[in-house]
Amino acid sequence: MDIYSYFTDGAATMVNKNGKYLRKEGGWAFIMCLNGERHSVQSGGCAKTTNNEMELYAIYASMRDFLDNCKDGDKIEIYTDSGYCIGIFTQWAKGWERRGWRKSDGKPIENLTLIKAIWKLMGDIEDKGCELLFVKVKGHSNNALNNEADELAVEAKVDAKKTGRIIGYDNNPDPLLGTK
Repeated sequence: MDIYSYFTDGAATMVNKNGKYLRKEGGWAFIMCLNGERHSVQSGGCAKTTNNEMELYAIYASMRDFLDNCKDGDKIEIYTDSGYCIGIFTQWAKGWERRGWRKSDGKPIENLTLIKAIWKLMGDIEDKGCELLFVKVKGHSNNALNNEADELAVEAKVDAKKTGRIIGYDNNPDPLLGTK
């Protein structure tokens, strides 16, 4: 059994204009360690997004990478500083799905397309007999790989602002990005 550890982060700029937040550029990143050894890095972004979307996309890209490389029975650990993301997949998504992908108050769910894509990947991981673990890390603390993922996400955000390009998993455009 191999252990794939993904250190993920997202970054986005939002501007408050007359009491309304305007979405700007963002970036996502992951650093993958295989059995404790640094193995690969990916990052990307888009010109119009939110921080939560970038945090989610980093998790999505991590799961895609894992599924592209793992064997049945391997383990994936996703390290994130986003309590929002962990809460979605460990507490809320099951109920949302049961209610037809609505919150308990009936309101729509932000980033639903991306959340459903991750939910499907989680099912694919389970179908391969693999174990998935979310690990909460404190942002901007002493976790070197989380800090580096943050730096990569910020660099990707700057690149998205300069180029206007949408860069998703495996350095390809992705329709899950930039739909805000």
